Amino acid sequence: MTDYLGLSRRDVGAGLAAGGSAFLAAVLVNLWNFVQTFRARGFDSVSLAEYRTGVGEIIFLGMIVTPVVALLVTAVVWRVMMPDEPDPRYGAVAGIVSAIGSLFIYAVLLGIMLSLSQSSAGGLGGGVSEFLFLTALIALFGSVIVLSVIAPIGATVGYGYEWYLTRR
Repeated sequence: MTDYLGLSRRDVGAGLAAGGSAFLAAVLVNLWNFVQTFRARGFDSVSLAEYRTGVGEIIFLGMIVTPVVALLVTAVVWRVMMPDEPDPRYGAVAGIVSAIGSLFIYAVLLGIMLSLSQSSAGGLGGGVSEFLFLTALIALFGSVIVLSVIAPIGATVGYGYEWYLTRR
């Protein structure tokens, strides 16, 4: 994998660390949403059935896609942004940039997935407007709600990864 497409072990290692932390963040956010849903509606079999209808697929998609997106975005950010020598401060900044980039790429992917049903049921114009609306909505609320969780995680992982490399 070293030198494939210009990526080094350091770039791929940062991507793997970010993928693991993105999975952890996705689990935490989804658990929070799960608990808040039942707190508002009451924990009974009807609310569980309502929660699983339609929303379960989005959560499942997020749990699979988020770590892969974070791995790819972080490997690219580390390749483009990082100096040759490990520096924890640059790692923290690169971790935040990776978290923000991953969030917006995930919003685009989720907008595409959710608008496919609209475009298959009707015209292309409805699918495009659905894509733009959903992507903007997910990016806006994702950045407001989720960014406060993933930016510190990205900074901590980036700092910790670069700190580990300086100590090796």
